[in-house]
Amino acid sequence: MASVRDVLIIGGGVIGLTSAYFLAKRGLRVTVVEAGEFGQESSWAGAGIISPGHPRRARSPLGRLRALSASMFAELSAELREQTGLDNGYWPCGGLELRRSHDALERARIETILREEQGEGATCELLEGEQLRHKEPALAETLPGAIYFPEMAQIRNPWHIRALIAACNQLHVELRAYSPVSDLVTDKHCITAAWTPQERLIADKYVICAGAWADRLLQNLGLSLGIRPMRGQIALLRTSKLILHHIIMGGEEYLVPRRDGHILIGSTVEDVGFDKRTTARAIAHLLETAIQWVPALREAELVRAWAGLRPGSPDSRPFIGRVPGYDNLYIAAGHFRSGITLSPGTALLVSELILGLVPSVPLEPFRIERLAT
Repeated sequence: MASVRDVLIIGGGVIGLTSAYFLAKRGLRVTVVEAGEFGQESSWAGAGIISPGHPRRARSPLGRLRALSASMFAELSAELREQTGLDNGYWPCGGLELRRSHDALERARIETILREEQGEGATCELLEGEQLRHKEPALAETLPGAIYFPEMAQIRNPWHIRALIAACNQLHVELRAYSPVSDLVTDKHCITAAWTPQERLIADKYVICAGAWADRLLQNLGLSLGIRPMRGQIALLRTSKLILHHIIMGGEEYLVPRRDGHILIGSTVEDVGFDKRTTARAIAHLLETAIQWVPALREAELVRAWAGLRPGSPDSRPFIGRVPGYDNLYIAAGHFRSGITLSPGTALLVSELILGLVPSVPLEPFRIERLAT
């Protein structure tokens, strides 16, 4: 049996690892258990888009959490690089939400996004015609306009996970891979232990950060939050030179250019359970969309394709807070497509919960009780 820890975090994706890092910086003894390799599920598979926001002007609950996270990323990235020597690829490259056609419905979609984003305090402006071509010359001339987000940024997910693991190791976080938690032991209103195939782990407090697998664990406690896996397929291209300089978005699809000439093309949203296969139809659609937006990509090299399972929640908001009925059990899961974007803010809230501090953003909209059955 392992020694008693202050906190046991169940789930070693970006939410769990960042939470562990923040808690360990506060001097707590933390263990993180992961069913497989650390950060190899949704956290590894995503594109690393960091949506902008303004902490003092954001109005919606999700907008406040997004803005908090966005305001933390530059400092967190520099801190990880200084402590570990590892670069997570943070790049405030800016982004464009395309108006994809002259259709009235598409115009209305763009106007709605512009109004909502400005209402949340994000810095953005509408570009049309030659303004758009001047900003991103490789875009197709048939595209009539876009919303420009100068503060949008990106990281490279595998690099970021690698830096977080290194930083946790430096702070003596106990990282246990291939240790799936099969059951939580309860005594009245407390969790007293967590069972893995190898051992019984004991901590003062427990945090479920298991992403799409969170409901499987909660069901043992008689709870269901409706967190379910949503498959997202991505293709990776490589070009001989840097063709794009901004993140390009259009509805659910996006292009994310890396400085080394790679371009990520994503992503689908598929409710197919725990099926991580890629399909010819989905990848063909993504490639067709990319070439339609950026004709020069028809000559790019197709490097590979993959899929990840993102944790969707019924109302598209994550669950962050104490699990009802248990004094020492918390959850941070259900971030859907925004796990990377929301990870620093979520981790800060988890650390504030554990330490009994006033949360940086109100937690009421993220409470488990809103949807738990």
